[in-house]
Amino acid sequence: MTWESFEEEYRNTGGLLFEDSLTCPGYTITDWYFDLKEEVQITYSNQKPITETISNSLLVLDDYRKEGLYSCGVFYFELGFFFIEGMDLKSTELAEGTPLLQYSIFKGKKRIQYPNPPLSELKDTHLKKWDVLWDKTIYKERFEKTREALLLGESYELNLCFPVSLSVEGDLFLYYQSLKRKQKTKYSSFFPFQNSRILSFSPELFFEVKGDEIQTEPMKGTILRGNTAKEDEKNKSILQSSAKERAENVMITDLYRNDLGRIAKQGTVQVTDLFLVKGLATVWQMVSKVEAKLKKPFTWLTILKALFPSGSVIGAPKRRSFELLRSLEVYDRGLYTGSLFVSEMLDGKPWIRSSVTIRTMDLKNEGNVWTGFYGVGSGVTVLSEPEAEYEECLSKLKFITNPYLPPFEILETLRFHNGHYFLKNLHLKRMEETADRLGYPFAKTNAEATLKTLADVSKGLLRVRLLLNERGEFRGETFAFTKQKKRPTIRLGFANGPVNSKDLFLYHKTTNRTYYNEQLEECKTRGIDDCILFDANEQILETNIRNLFLRKGKVWMTPSLETGGLPGVFREALIKKGWVKETVLFKTDLETAEEILLGNSLRGFERVEFLSNPTPAENP
Repeated sequence: MTWESFEEEYRNTGGLLFEDSLTCPGYTITDWYFDLKEEVQITYSNQKPITETISNSLLVLDDYRKEGLYSCGVFYFELGFFFIEGMDLKSTELAEGTPLLQYSIFKGKKRIQYPNPPLSELKDTHLKKWDVLWDKTIYKERFEKTREALLLGESYELNLCFPVSLSVEGDLFLYYQSLKRKQKTKYSSFFPFQNSRILSFSPELFFEVKGDEIQTEPMKGTILRGNTAKEDEKNKSILQSSAKERAENVMITDLYRNDLGRIAKQGTVQVTDLFLVKGLATVWQMVSKVEAKLKKPFTWLTILKALFPSGSVIGAPKRRSFELLRSLEVYDRGLYTGSLFVSEMLDGKPWIRSSVTIRTMDLKNEGNVWTGFYGVGSGVTVLSEPEAEYEECLSKLKFITNPYLPPFEILETLRFHNGHYFLKNLHLKRMEETADRLGYPFAKTNAEATLKTLADVSKGLLRVRLLLNERGEFRGETFAFTKQKKRPTIRLGFANGPVNSKDLFLYHKTTNRTYYNEQLEECKTRGIDDCILFDANEQILETNIRNLFLRKGKVWMTPSLETGGLPGVFREALIKKGWVKETVLFKTDLETAEEILLGNSLRGFERVEFLSNPTPAENP
């Protein structure tokens, strides 16, 4: 199915989309529930028998599933008063009308796969405004109260959360599709209720039931992705080895083991993965997996009494942690950290999937603007530091606030001569590292096969471009390349301003080369061939299409590229041989160097005429 045909059919039909945008890059696998039979919302009331209403609704969900209908919905966080043992909705201080449970019953369902829409199709919608409702001062005050409770032994860990208000302008369905480009998960959902919309990009499975088997994947522990492959791997290692993050994760995993033990056959509860680190677009996330076999057939009431809300978004022990967080956060979380579910029969057995509603928006329409909330939070232990925890919370907002990545392919440019690719293995290694960081599938055998196909029909000296798209498909392009008998001297000066060290594309070779192309055009206006890039601290990096080498005494050096710049494979080969030393270098080092060379794998070394840049006023 094409994107255009899917969009047209969905707009005509409507319904709930429960989607996997991670498994098949470039595509979305969707379970599409449609043909609405009934929609129900249950809110808190101290005037009605609310506990009886909730119990009856859960029985209705079981009945509908057994009848072959599809029950889908959300459990709000405040419903924890009903499910957590020892707590009671009657004794709460919830406001009249507080949402607790909402569900839709659908008559139809189909599973399809459609290609993700191009960015050009998604321009009629955008995030108009966002407002973090706890600044750093407020967060630190609440954090200190949280730490006091932990030091008193009232909880081992508390997941302190706060809201972010949002307003989105334009077509919300297209906005959802656009955010899936930045947050690829197995549990995305577009859920239209009559008076609201839920946009969920949750990476966390609450539980999945197939027949009598149940699996949970508690997620606890987060760190930002790095820009370079080296920095990214370093951050992943920091998360994997962090005593604080591992302590959080193991506490929640143990809590899940205990919760599952209440509903599982004896001896069947097992941890199948511990401290597994998964890469999302902007963060690394630590995940564990706990599985069991149910001792009784699935019913909503039994499962939720044991598991809801997820311990990963509260803390341990669950009841006291829930009470403490209610007093510390002083607001209703609402949909955030509750659960979204889809429920059906598969081959005569119950199949239920439920995500934890993190990375989730709950929005209502106000004219052409949708307004609502998005929550962020992190687990706090006695080892936590307020600055780091606040930054972790804000990192979970980045996929919304970061700019959209333009369409691009990953690129390597190789020199081919009479059947041989120069530094081929280093080129493929760099391409694989970039693919891993940017979420593109990479199969080295397919890359090799593409290069071999080109080699079989090519002769002489060529410039070869190997390109990889988001679906993992390679293609090659060849161009005649003439090596000049006399090496040219490159007229070189400084760029007209520092790079943006946060720009991910400065660290990876892709077809998105807008910045480099603009810099090269600007160079021409000043009568130079290329310019030296530098960061805000005047640390020099590379040039637009070459790496930089300079000599002081007998030592050849090349700039460190930790704050921007593409690590060329020619540079990498020289470093591995020990011929050059990677060093933090500044503008002043370049000006006092005894010799300067440029180089890349296509052209090799090139001589330099270094010129001081004229200021704009001096530029004729």
